[in-house]
Amino acid sequence: MDNGFRYDEPPNIKRERSCVEVFGVVSIPERCLMFMCMDEQGALATRVPIHYLHTEPEGGDDYPLDWLELWNPTSYYASVTVFDYLKNRAVDIMLKNKTRHRGKYMFTIDNCLGPQYSAGYGEMAAGHKQLHVIQGCSRIFAQPANRILFFDGGSFIGDPLKGKPDWEVFSQEFSCEQTACRWVSEVNEEAYFYEFKEKDQPPA
Repeated sequence: MDNGFRYDEPPNIKRERSCVEVFGVVSIPERCLMFMCMDEQGALATRVPIHYLHTEPEGGDDYPLDWLELWNPTSYYASVTVFDYLKNRAVDIMLKNKTRHRGKYMFTIDNCLGPQYSAGYGEMAAGHKQLHVIQGCSRIFAQPANRILFFDGGSFIGDPLKGKPDWEVFSQEFSCEQTACRWVSEVNEEAYFYEFKEKDQPPA
């Protein structure tokens, strides 16, 4: 951790660092991703911004905050998952200057289930963002899925992405109960094998 955090100073790639263990994530809308850390003296550092963290004791790549993390969290509510399918996979991060930075997948932060559902982006199909946390060479990155490419040593990922696909963000939202609103289940809720019947439709 950049010791500038202890003195309310901006991060500096050349500053002395403390060895810390990161054990918690803080998700606040319109703030960068932050972490809870414990140092070797037992002092707690809370809400440490992502650009104060390094994976090496000194030196490394001097990336600005908006290169390490493209988007702020969209909710106070966050789930943290290490997906076994992605665990320890190598990734390429596509940076803003069109270069790539090789890293290793660590875990995924998913913003959802917040009270701001009606006004925020945490659960909107087109506005929702997952943050995939990547251990890069000396830095920690938090990137959305459309900025990273995964690799494996097996046989599945064997066709490299060519050019820039013309894919679009998926914006549709579906509800099975809304779609089936013209059907109702039996009144007897105790029945195990209940049946459905079609409701009488109002005249057009």
